Amino acid sequence: MAVNIQTEPELLNLRMSEEFDWSDDKDIVRDAIWNHIMEANNRDTIKTEEAMKPFLDMTDDQVRDYVEKNLKK
Repeated sequence: MAVNIQTEPELLNLRMSEEFDWSDDKDIVRDAIWNHIMEANNRDTIKTEEAMKPFLDMTDDQVRDYVEKNLKK
């Protein structure tokens, strides 16, 4: 019997500057998203933690799409 173990998107653990040619940010993608959400919700850690949870169930492509739409300047 095969067990389907869901894992978080690998993209969350890669450096912004290595994955996005438009970025010079050395932070990992997860931290860049965290920082973006923290700024958007007035630095509320609890709200940010809740907002980050859906990213754990996304695909790499969904995370990439979010970053492109929200973090690209």
